[in-house]
Amino acid sequence: MSKTRRALTKEEILEFKEMLEKKRDEIWQDIRNELKSRVSEEYHSLINDVNDEEDLAQIDLQEEVILGVLEARKKELEAINHALWRIEHGEYGRCLECEDWICLERLKVRPWAVYCLPCKEELERLGKI
Repeated sequence: MSKTRRALTKEEILEFKEMLEKKRDEIWQDIRNELKSRVSEEYHSLINDVNDEEDLAQIDLQEEVILGVLEARKKELEAINHALWRIEHGEYGRCLECEDWICLERLKVRPWAVYCLPCKEELERLGKI
């Protein structure tokens, strides 16, 4: 696979914008579904009928799982919103570190990427991300 590093066309930027908006909508739907399934009648009944330490531990565990899932999804949403902001401000597709273009193939896989692959690998190696 070639590593094409060039400015994006207006059409490509619009495609990425649509892709990002679709992904954002999917994540919000996943969050709604997750909350509906996790915060079920069983959970409400458990909260209302707390009898002992074991019940409290079960409630804590369920809450930690819910919050963990939401935190991961929140980070994805933040990255997507940042990519959409960069599109609106004409900065989309440029690496935040070296300011070179992020290769098209990388953006197709991860449209919210903010670093080109060499910079990302170097920053990870240095423990900065």
